[in-house]
Amino acid sequence: QLVELMEKAERPIIYTGGGVINSGTGASQLLRELVDGTGFPVTSTLMGLGAYPASGRNWLGMLGMHGLYEANLAMHGCDLMINMGARFDDRITGRVSDFSPGSIKAHVDIDPSSINKVIHVDLPIVGDVGHVLEDMLKVWKSRGRKVNSAALGKWWEKIEG
Repeated sequence: QLVELMEKAERPIIYTGGGVINSGTGASQLLRELVDGTGFPVTSTLMGLGAYPASGRNWLGMLGMHGLYEANLAMHGCDLMINMGARFDDRITGRVSDFSPGSIKAHVDIDPSSINKVIHVDLPIVGDVGHVLEDMLKVWKSRGRKVNSAALGKWWEKIEG
């Protein structure tokens, strides 16, 4: 189901947290493969820094109250938010009612009590981030590695604007 959402998304973002780090180096490598393959922008919490390289072409920087404007703006304006092992901490969300309005939110976390704790998500996925990334990549590749390229190009123009 998440792969279907990825294929149709016009303004996607991948939001990473400490769960990627805690899952091990394999998870970080799988994250890089997904980000580089899809072309989706990626951001991170403080605890997730290092999961995707800051030198990577899709890196927006850290988000939240101590993060970068571009990362926060992209989170606010996305139509698909893929949360990989991050809590929806108040330093990220700010006012919950105004957090990324209109986006479809998917949340991958090994701890089921973290899902829907702060932010209601549309697609909860309980599991180790590394295993979920591995499964996502297999399904995405088997379906032809599709993304909405035209819309994604416009999204990057807006982000980099």
